[in-house]
Amino acid sequence: MDGRHVMKIRSVELIPVTLPYLKPVSDAWGVYREVHCGIVCVTGESGLKGYGEISLAWFGGVHNMCRDAQAEWVPRLIGMDTREITRMNAVLDQCCTFSRRSLLVKAGIEMAVWDLRGKELGLPVYDLLGGKLRDRVPITGGVGMLAPEEMAAQAVQAVKEGYEELKIKVGLDEKKDLDTVSMIRNCIPDHIRLRVDANMAWKDRKTARRMLDAMYAYGVEIAEQPLDYHDLKGLAWLRDNTHCRILIDEGIWDWRDAAGYIAAGAADLLHVYICEAGGIEGARRVFNTAGAFSMDCTIGSMPEGIVGACAAAHIAAAMPNLSAYPSDIRGFAVFGDDVAKTSMRIQNGYLELPKGPGLGFEMDEEKLEALRADR
Repeated sequence: MDGRHVMKIRSVELIPVTLPYLKPVSDAWGVYREVHCGIVCVTGESGLKGYGEISLAWFGGVHNMCRDAQAEWVPRLIGMDTREITRMNAVLDQCCTFSRRSLLVKAGIEMAVWDLRGKELGLPVYDLLGGKLRDRVPITGGVGMLAPEEMAAQAVQAVKEGYEELKIKVGLDEKKDLDTVSMIRNCIPDHIRLRVDANMAWKDRKTARRMLDAMYAYGVEIAEQPLDYHDLKGLAWLRDNTHCRILIDEGIWDWRDAAGYIAAGAADLLHVYICEAGGIEGARRVFNTAGAFSMDCTIGSMPEGIVGACAAAHIAAAMPNLSAYPSDIRGFAVFGDDVAKTSMRIQNGYLELPKGPGLGFEMDEEKLEALRADR
């Protein structure tokens, strides 16, 4: 065996951080001013470092999760070969026992190893995944849950910035939602596509059908998680009884979830999160499961900071069944501060892929220290 590229893991550090939003972010669940997440630093024998992100935007508990994984998971990883990501994932799967949230920690560690391995070889992660299939990724323009006039203004601004599909948050008030969608439709060109994201807020299938039938008249093409993620029968019924395509979000963590929704006929598209899938390999397995049934996927955002967003961009670059419908890899742009010296660029509604080896960003050690939440 050629040992020139053998690199063993020397150390792993899990660091809780707080990323502030540029301005408050809102949806059907609440209003948020900052995100608590974690940064994972994996150091190889040569001193090279790889970084990953533990994305906990909606879950909390980052301090305890970082502390527990540092004590219980990390000792099992020291000395492992960075080429053996499959074996490492098997070890991490044995650690993921306390709840599904443990997949978020696994994802942060795993993407850090991918980043390190890419740096060791001088290759971007998408090359390690089989090569990139596209140079840029279409992205939705986000319209948050505000007053209708403010949401319409957001939509107009997004169109000016070049976005060709808008994602509108709905679900708290039926009349307001319909007024908002109507107002947005009247403010933007006809060729701009619309999708709505109810975040499971509609109480039953008949409510969801009534709302989607009304919204379809304004050009809404996609409904993201219109019902509770447990309601597979309701989602399958809704898929058969509306014109909108059903995009499953909260219901998809790993490939097993994907298989369940596909078998139930409850989805037209799957929204994949790198963090919830347990990392880059887990996300690839969700894509592959969907692809086996000729189903496409889009990529969601927690939102992640730049580290997690770069990981998502590499998956988007390499997956053959990434949907032509836009993904949501834009969360990194909503933060007022982050841990990297470099970022990604969204131009005319398309995300340009990160450049450079590994995940393609440069860590800012001073910012990482300043944003630490454990000191």
